[in-house]
Amino acid sequence: MFRGGVFILLSVVIIVSLVFAFGCTGQQAGAGAEPIVMGYIGQTASPGVKPVMDAMKVACDEINAAGGIQGRPIKWVIEDSKGETSLAVAALQRLVMGSHALAVFVEGRTEICLAVKPKSLELYKQYPHLLIFQGPMGRELTLEIVDDYENQKYIFRDWDPEDGHYCSIPAYFGVWKEVVGAKKVGWMWEDLAWTTVWRNGVEGLPKWEDYAKQLYGLETVYSKPFKARTGMYLPTLEAIAAAQPDIVFCCSSWFTDTEVLAKQWSTSSAKNIPFCFYGGTSHTYDFWELTGGAALGCMGAFYEKEEPFSPNTIPFLQKMDRLGIPVQVNVAIGYGDIYLLQKAIGLAGSTNIDTLIPKLEGCYLNDIGILGLHGIEDTRIAPFFHSRIMANPKNCFEPSPMYKSDMSKWANPVGQFQGKGNVVLLSTGTNSTEWPPRYKGDNAHPELYKSPAALRAAAGIK
Repeated sequence: MFRGGVFILLSVVIIVSLVFAFGCTGQQAGAGAEPIVMGYIGQTASPGVKPVMDAMKVACDEINAAGGIQGRPIKWVIEDSKGETSLAVAALQRLVMGSHALAVFVEGRTEICLAVKPKSLELYKQYPHLLIFQGPMGRELTLEIVDDYENQKYIFRDWDPEDGHYCSIPAYFGVWKEVVGAKKVGWMWEDLAWTTVWRNGVEGLPKWEDYAKQLYGLETVYSKPFKARTGMYLPTLEAIAAAQPDIVFCCSSWFTDTEVLAKQWSTSSAKNIPFCFYGGTSHTYDFWELTGGAALGCMGAFYEKEEPFSPNTIPFLQKMDRLGIPVQVNVAIGYGDIYLLQKAIGLAGSTNIDTLIPKLEGCYLNDIGILGLHGIEDTRIAPFFHSRIMANPKNCFEPSPMYKSDMSKWANPVGQFQGKGNVVLLSTGTNSTEWPPRYKGDNAHPELYKSPAALRAAAGIK
């Protein structure tokens, strides 16, 4: 009887121990389950790349806390490429051969993605994986997938090719012409692969200079590429000032040291010419601090304004703010990528690559973060196939039919820094009832635009 009581007592202790070991983690991914490895290759010191990595890890942690993907936890692995192609290639090999990563994300510089691609193709048959270019626009990255599908079917990009931006850039033209009152444009082009089509045009796609003239009668008085991260832009700014444009458009990315450029613009002869960035740290409130307030009057894409572009926009931005993660648009896209993979794996019922690929094609999410729509194009037209859903592949001068049918999902905000913590949205395109959307859209206040000179005068700055 005593021995039986001891046995029962020991059994209870064991059961309770198991409950504490496995049950008290709530919905944490199953203990001992094989992890799904996802890796990111990028420059960890980059102000444009590090926030993406951090936001994607947040998504992984959230999914793991909710039970993982089919009970399996995500293992998030970072490989620092230091922005060098040779290190990026070596990192891909480690992730694929050593870590057996299911998905490998590569930072959004077209040149780096192109360097990594051959090694990925070499390893794919023995080490199946998804290669996902995170943020690049060079059309060549997905140009061959339709014709070489059997070899390249596992390659995706979470951004749209250069072609896709012909449906969104008219909003900028509209702001310049109808809000700023510009007639003449000075163009600064980041001298990297992703701006080539816009600078030179290709068959069926005009140069943006010609496109701006065609749509709004804007004349080009200056247009030259510039080397990013040189730390010296004053000669270019002085040349622009001499050309006397009414607006300067800097086709920049996270790779451009936009904070240095803004500082030098604010002290140059061009300081009274309205300045519009396309991308980079100028997407965030942090830009004000990074420039020491020199961003006053600057315009450009801006995504941190707490406006309800989607039901989850404000909660997402508040969460990122609490975690100290500045939100450029590629940050929101990277966060959405993890949830997109979760959905595709759920639809496939496994992580088998051959089963997963067709589920990822055409897979999309609604209202993830600030993105009203996020997904992968499945129309077999190059270079849109396997890129992010944005433009209509059959007519890239207008948005995807998915957007055209519900423009509440469209967010293309153009903001202006008017003070610390004060960014006015001049255009959003959201719920626009005409195309091009010009500067219209929900939450847009073009009537609040002020010239750089007027803002400096009000702030007592000469």
